[in-house]
Amino acid sequence: MGENKNDKRGYKATALILGGASTFMLVFILLIIFNNGLATFMNGIGFNQSALEIPLAWVIAAIVTIGYIAFTTFGMSTVKENFFKWDWLKLIGIYAALTSGILEELAFRRLLMDWLYSNDIGIIIQVIISGVAFGIAHFTWGLIGGSWRIGLASAIATTILGLLLAIIYIVAGRNVLPTIMAHIIINIFLEPWMILHAVRETSKSEKKVAL
Repeated sequence: MGENKNDKRGYKATALILGGASTFMLVFILLIIFNNGLATFMNGIGFNQSALEIPLAWVIAAIVTIGYIAFTTFGMSTVKENFFKWDWLKLIGIYAALTSGILEELAFRRLLMDWLYSNDIGIIIQVIISGVAFGIAHFTWGLIGGSWRIGLASAIATTILGLLLAIIYIVAGRNVLPTIMAHIIINIFLEPWMILHAVRETSKSEKKVAL
């Protein structure tokens, strides 16, 4: 009974984290659309003719997406247990995946890498800086879970993912749509359960302290 109550609390905490962060990101997306117009925004996220001319980038994006999902699923018990589960938390996760996938790729790939490019920074350094910045930003998993181990593991995994997404962005001729789609699909399958895992770890830590 106690475990069931804690699990419900974990679900609620995960929903609040996902919903709150996603709504914050949605505000930024809406501001971008309001300031630039929907057509300009859609073009900016890669919905244009060039998206049909980069088959290699789409193939690499698909391989990275499948590989990262498989690796994380088999490495994290909470993700594995809930992988095929569709409930209200998963619906919030889809909303979160759309907002984070769009905004984070615009920030870490398009804006950051293009700014580095405009300042004559080489492609390899662009990729490294983009990947490392992405990993550092996701170190917040450690803050959620109250564990440096979780934070470090998340930072390493997302740095690797960030490096791969940065490479895809270059292969795509700086069209960000393949990385956005990869990011969204990865988050749909993984993010709700990864956050739930971190929340559960927090609960376990608190119990140990109480004992």
